[in-house]
Amino acid sequence: MPEPADARLIERLKGGDEDALASIYDRFCTRLYRTAVGLCASRDDAEDVVHDTFLGLWNARTTIAQIEDLTAYLFASLRYAAVRQRKRHKRQRMIVEEIEQRAMHARSVAEQPSAMDDIQELLQSLPIEQREVLVMKVYGGLTFGEVAAALDISANTAASRYRYALEKLRDRLSAEKAQHE
Repeated sequence: MPEPADARLIERLKGGDEDALASIYDRFCTRLYRTAVGLCASRDDAEDVVHDTFLGLWNARTTIAQIEDLTAYLFASLRYAAVRQRKRHKRQRMIVEEIEQRAMHARSVAEQPSAMDDIQELLQSLPIEQREVLVMKVYGGLTFGEVAAALDISANTAASRYRYALEKLRDRLSAEKAQHE
């Protein structure tokens, strides 16, 4: 059985009360963040995971079954968000490695400019906002914070654009591989 105060907060949250979410955030944010720092590769990743946890709670507010233990629910959600993030980072690294391999191959094979043209064509297929972030991150070696400052956007926006760009490139590379098989 949930604590009476937690039960009231959860009921208010289910009703769309943003103050209930703010109360839950104020109560758990620090503990969740400290835990996320231990689960994630960086403090930025930890912030993202905590953000995802609270965003997930808000988005699921109308479909949440009875929460028996709010603390356990939030920490389980945090853990799942961290796992999803690690998987996302792994996929992103694989795509970046593929792009870098293609770029290295294109540079090493000067008589075959078509390889560099292929990379350029892949990059040009992205929306400019995503391409800018991807190129600055991969070729420029910038952090999301540095990309954000250069483009006058938030670090979260830079990270999202990067993720979307990698997803589009992954889909395009998968389609190309399927055609050649």
